[in-house]
Amino acid sequence: MATVTKGIADILVRNNGHYSDDRRVMRIVKYTNAWGEQAYGLEYEGEVGKYDIESEYVINPKVYWEAK
Repeated sequence: MATVTKGIADILVRNNGHYSDDRRVMRIVKYTNAWGEQAYGLEYEGEVGKYDIESEYVINPKVYWEAK
């Protein structure tokens, strides 16, 4: 699972999911990781929903941004 910092997540939001020559991000999910830190999970086309289910590693997931 691709996880980034808030700074990178905010760049992706400003660029409508685009970053350099990477695939376009379709959704960013903010969650608390197993160490109690905020994390931002990237979901690409065909992967949307992979952060929806809570686990010991993904706690309290919330959609941070979604492509229109």
